[in-house]
Amino acid sequence: MIRPHERTRQQFDPAGALGLRPTSILATVAAFAYAAILTVQSFENVHYPVLAVLALATLAAACGVLIVQSSPYRAPLTRGTHLLIQILALGAVTTSVAADWGTNRYIHDDWPAISLGLIFLALSPFRPTREMVGVGGLVAIYVGFLTLLQVPTLTTRAPAVAFVIGAVTPMLALCFGSTMFSASFVLSLERWHRRAEYATKNITQQLRAGVARSVQQDRVTILNRDVLPFFTDILARGHMSDVDCALAATIADSIRTVMVAEADRSWLEHVIENAVNGVGGEHSADVVDDPERLALMISTDQRTALRALIVALFDSEGFDRKSLRILFRRKGSMCQGVLTATVGQSEHAMKAALAPYFAVMRVTFTDLHVGFSHSHMKLRMSYEQQR
Repeated sequence: MIRPHERTRQQFDPAGALGLRPTSILATVAAFAYAAILTVQSFENVHYPVLAVLALATLAAACGVLIVQSSPYRAPLTRGTHLLIQILALGAVTTSVAADWGTNRYIHDDWPAISLGLIFLALSPFRPTREMVGVGGLVAIYVGFLTLLQVPTLTTRAPAVAFVIGAVTPMLALCFGSTMFSASFVLSLERWHRRAEYATKNITQQLRAGVARSVQQDRVTILNRDVLPFFTDILARGHMSDVDCALAATIADSIRTVMVAEADRSWLEHVIENAVNGVGGEHSADVVDDPERLALMISTDQRTALRALIVALFDSEGFDRKSLRILFRRKGSMCQGVLTATVGQSEHAMKAALAPYFAVMRVTFTDLHVGFSHSHMKLRMSYEQQR
């Protein structure tokens, strides 16, 4: 199943969203803590204590799902997960209202408005603007309806709409404010991407001629090194022998082999060879197993993410450079790559060091699974074929 790319901060800037996760966790914890504190403070007014405890337990479940699913190892946070969080949160609100039914005297000491608003704040980097605004509006209607039902039991006398506004305004302020901030950030990222793509096209056109000259110079260097001395020697002697014919065939075969190998190497093999040769090691053919050349079907964003991970691995302390292997195979209509390596560090240390790269890859690839077994890492990535 191909996962659609959504206009969320997490998918446009996964590394940046990773930096926002502590804020989301703090907001989520604050949502539960606020509800727990207000429940304890007004516990003597609770008509059904069991329901009050159940409300807190349901809210804790919603907060737990949000914290777990916002992890970079489970990115992106999906629409289904968002729906589950909202269902649990609304279940907690409903149970809390039922616990205070007939005994609730004030709206200002109820926790749903602030707690739900903090949950929306925590969710804002992970879900699209329209979805957040729509869900926020529906939740506000539901909370307003529950508030309206409680108006007859309240101590303060005022128009019912005043209580409804007081109950939903804090939640809507947090929901819409955080969502609009994330939306403006996504818009700025989109503008930056457009400018970067335009600049890249211009630079590519400017560099194309230089690259062609560089490739031509490489070929001329090969000819100067192998062919020119051979011809010079023949011209100096004035005749060719059988040995010269055999040597000419050998030189032609070696040049053809080099040029064919150069043309056949994929971008990934170039990346691997540059990284390996930079530290002294084996050839990329021993690292990449790609008989169907499926690496060529990876998109530009996926190539960038995979290249960054490989470079980060080679820079990691304790990484066994000779252990790196990357295998590509077809799996139905999808392509699948498997990267294995001996990392030489604990699972926690490697996850902490590579978390930004995993976060980006989980967004760019259709599916990504990372597993650690002692000092061995196995990464499986799936992607659709690029035409």
